[in-house]
Amino acid sequence: EAKLDRIAIDFPALSAITETGIFRTVKHWLHLEPEAFSAPDREKLDTVMSSSKVLKTIYSMRQELSRLWSRSNATREQLVKELEDWCHRAEASGIAPLQEFSRKLRCYA
Repeated sequence: EAKLDRIAIDFPALSAITETGIFRTVKHWLHLEPEAFSAPDREKLDTVMSSSKVLKTIYSMRQELSRLWSRSNATREQLVKELEDWCHRAEASGIAPLQEFSRKLRCYA
């Protein structure tokens, strides 16, 4: 909860969203696949994502990683290369949670 408040402080455009409770909902949405959204929820998500480059990047990279995991027709070498590329972009993003996740992920690759 404190991390959410810190993000709202770091991104003033999200202050109103935090106050209305939408931000808590968005935190949940970050874990969902795009097809899980209703049209009104998708509009809300798009509004929030347009307010924050960081959230948009995190959500986008989460979707990319999910697609990478689901590729059953790729060779092991292709998957490792794509995972290494994803980790490199996560670490270069400047977003601490992505950087930390990437470092943990590299330990398993």
